[in-house]
Amino acid sequence: MVKPVVDAVDIDLKTGTTLGFYTYGDDHPRVLIVAGMDGISATDVYASYLIMKHLRGLDRIDGSVTVLPVANPLTFRLGARVSPLDSQDLDTTFPGSERGTVTERTAWEIWRHAAQAQYVIHLRAGPLSCVSHIIALHRDYIHVRNLASQLSLPLVVQSLGTRGALTVEAAHEGIPAVTIEMRGGRGEVEPQAAVEVKEAILNFLRIKDMIPGDRMEVSSTLMGIPQQVNVDTEGFFIPTANLGEVVEYDDVIGQVQDRAEVHAPYAGAVVALSRMSYVFEGDVIARIAAPLGDRRKGQESERTAPRRKW
Repeated sequence: MVKPVVDAVDIDLKTGTTLGFYTYGDDHPRVLIVAGMDGISATDVYASYLIMKHLRGLDRIDGSVTVLPVANPLTFRLGARVSPLDSQDLDTTFPGSERGTVTERTAWEIWRHAAQAQYVIHLRAGPLSCVSHIIALHRDYIHVRNLASQLSLPLVVQSLGTRGALTVEAAHEGIPAVTIEMRGGRGEVEPQAAVEVKEAILNFLRIKDMIPGDRMEVSSTLMGIPQQVNVDTEGFFIPTANLGEVVEYDDVIGQVQDRAEVHAPYAGAVVALSRMSYVFEGDVIARIAAPLGDRRKGQESERTAPRRKW
């Protein structure tokens, strides 16, 4: 049995902000898995728990895997996206600051671990029901695309590249880093999604010869940037498309009951789709990832890994 080394880091004792890093193994390559950056869902936290449970049952690990199951304890307890202490979203503040706000100090501590990792995987749950998919700067960096292509999830979509996000900052610093988004309603756990993501990560560790077991064949489709679909009327939204389905321009993906059909404004893969719900004009009900050849955002320069600064 592999016993983890636990590193408990006190960020702010008054609010109970303590980060618990669980490290299994002590060699290279080093993998960092981060979950629980907000309190929207516990599905990503449950996926990290399943990964740790599997690692504990192994006889050995050739390399090391560090898991941070709850990266933002206060927002996780409150079920919030931003911290009530400083109104900051943790995944917009990297690399953080050692002497900044609670959120910035939290980001700085996580960044210290990310800077020493060979691979960084961020787990999160999406606001809409979604197919488990990878979000990464796969068009920008070869090292990121190589990591994304070794995770056994069907879709890899292009990240917006917003600075301050953990995986964006890591990618710019030469670290292969991706975000895995999975479904998970507010305050809920989607166990099937958590298991799917756990298996994808364990398969990656097997591909890297870090843990024993049979490897699954990996086949992913690279897609462009997901675009939002908004409704233009109010009422009960009923989805008719399926998650992961590839739709063409003007295909019907749902309807606002007794009001209007909702058509896809562009072609691509449906990576997220609202369940039946009451919607208001302007609400986002879907995200469709554009085909890889669609360069409407125009940031697809091919870059190699920069020199790391440590």
